Amino acid sequence: MSPDPFDNTEPFDRTARFIELMMTDAPRLDQIMAAIAATDPAAPSEERIVAQLDDLASEVKGSDPTSVVTNVFGGLGFTGNAANYYDARNSMIHHVLDRRLGIPLTLAVVAAEIARRRGVTLRAIGMPGHVLLGSVDGWHDPFAGGAALDLDDCKQIFRRIHPDAPFLDRYLHPMTETAIAARTLENLRLAGMGSGNLAQLASVLELRTLVPEAPVNHRMEYARILEALGRYDLAAEQRDLLAELLPKRADHHIDEATRLRVHRN
Repeated sequence: MSPDPFDNTEPFDRTARFIELMMTDAPRLDQIMAAIAATDPAAPSEERIVAQLDDLASEVKGSDPTSVVTNVFGGLGFTGNAANYYDARNSMIHHVLDRRLGIPLTLAVVAAEIARRRGVTLRAIGMPGHVLLGSVDGWHDPFAGGAALDLDDCKQIFRRIHPDAPFLDRYLHPMTETAIAARTLENLRLAGMGSGNLAQLASVLELRTLVPEAPVNHRMEYARILEALGRYDLAAEQRDLLAELLPKRADHHIDEATRLRVHRN
């Protein structure tokens, strides 16, 4: 058997890689999504995921946004998983690439990354409740086969989800890479809460605390899951950090850290 060119003999530090990407001025979406996918112990390497996207891009014909969208959701067969929308695999880039099933966010990321490789700009649009694809040509719905949308169509989708809320122009602004990371991790958190796999959920929650400007309550949730797993030292470290971040509640978190360290023994 020939050697796998993507095998990595060096230990992979998922957390360090994610921090590195979050600190990069212009992080790449494929690399961010691969780092998040690494919360799944069975996920392939970042190099393999990048290579898979390279291969898909080589199959795409045309070099304009509409052609790329048509190819991704037509010839390549990517589609929305309406039958099992909340399946965690829909938010894991390696599963989306293998199964060609996803939710609007991951489908938009795949399309945007294939487009980038073709020299075309497509951006994920973080409309509340439903991510779209945007380009100089307009908008597309990644969950509806890449259907072309005009402004009225976008507003109608929004009103179906939020019938009593006003539509704001900023809802059609492109998402930042950091926002995509945060939204992906939140989707995985929601999927993981009911899965019973606390170890994988803890991995997701750890990365969630490392997104720039993450709310403090994310670290609180991470500490609680660590305690539930019996990882008392790590849970105590999170309480120490919370004592620094929340000085008005410092005594409470110091007491909790002490309790956890005693419990360890």
